[in-house]
Amino acid sequence: MNDTPLYYTIVSMPKIINSYLFKEIAAPFVLIIAILTITSLLSKVLKLIELVVNHGVGLLVILKFLLFIIPSFLIYIIPISFLISVLIAYNRLSNDNEITAMKTSGISILKISRPVILLAVFTYGVSVFFTFYAFPWGSISSKRLLYDIAKSKASIGLKERVFNDAFDGLMLYANRIMPEDGSLEGIFISDHRDEKDNSIITARTGIISSDQQAMNITLRLLNGTIHRSEEKGLYKVINFTTYDLNLTLKDDKIKNPDISKTNRDLTISQLKHKVTDIKRRGENPAPYIIDLHKRFALPASIFAFGLLAIPLGIQRVRTVRFTSFSIGLGIMLFYYVLSTALESLGEKGIVNPIIAVWGSNIVMIVIGMNMFYKAAKDSPIKTVAWLEEKKGRIFAIFKRRMDE
Repeated sequence: MNDTPLYYTIVSMPKIINSYLFKEIAAPFVLIIAILTITSLLSKVLKLIELVVNHGVGLLVILKFLLFIIPSFLIYIIPISFLISVLIAYNRLSNDNEITAMKTSGISILKISRPVILLAVFTYGVSVFFTFYAFPWGSISSKRLLYDIAKSKASIGLKERVFNDAFDGLMLYANRIMPEDGSLEGIFISDHRDEKDNSIITARTGIISSDQQAMNITLRLLNGTIHRSEEKGLYKVINFTTYDLNLTLKDDKIKNPDISKTNRDLTISQLKHKVTDIKRRGENPAPYIIDLHKRFALPASIFAFGLLAIPLGIQRVRTVRFTSFSIGLGIMLFYYVLSTALESLGEKGIVNPIIAVWGSNIVMIVIGMNMFYKAAKDSPIKTVAWLEEKKGRIFAIFKRRMDE
């Protein structure tokens, strides 16, 4: 009977440690996600407040827009937050000698890493959801919302017998606006979108229409004339029965969204079809292959960051100034520069586009495996020592870049 408590303690100890380590990682992980998300949204909030104050856009519309753009931030914030949270948790445990106590008790670094592996799998699943589904949904939804705002402003912003300059390159005058259907009568338009080819357009009637699918706004003019002055002193008069004029708002905060779908708006299956179609036409598919594989590589970077963060985190940092956040920032800057360089080479055809996307993850995994092996053998990791030695220069360079 005396052996039962001891046996229970030995069996339950790994569970207790796993739970303890998981909580140590999860708390900063959630906090960092919240801080980085709020910080990212702040760059948009001031412009959105201006829309509310100056253009009468409702608060509910603003909140919807913020909801739509959050996935575009989270696909990058989640891997960064995971990296920094593991560094913070394990660095604190190391500085408080808790890692040393665990090793003395016979707990290997692999067992200490188990909560990181489990959290990485969970975080990977969340990141896949945002990258595969929420990101394209948010991108196309935000475009449609901006389109609705533009359509509303195009209709509501017009006033009778007033020269309206809300549209890019156009000055529009309507003698009368019918309240029933918003149609215009007695229309005069100065079209100076092309500096070399200015036009004066007059029409008896017109109506603003919109295409929800294509997300464009058109002013359809009926029974009118175009007076056009061209180069070399030529002057043309063109009579028309129907003439469609595309409208673009001058305010760049609510301009008509691009009617063509970008790669950001496409799902995985749509991107695959696009790559196949481009190959069939004999065009260069590299940019689209890169965008397709980035949807897979970005969530997978979580495992590479976890592999790096564990050995770096358990290394004691001698100076307070050189924090885990700084180490994480350095890793992310290196990863970003490497990824950007490889993708640029991939788009130019110098490097295979698949290697261009996955190359940065492979490099990080190789470095992480080397560091993990050294940490398991209790060997010092020279990278941390080098970073501590060069920290002054690194901070000076970073500060200089921020001041530029």
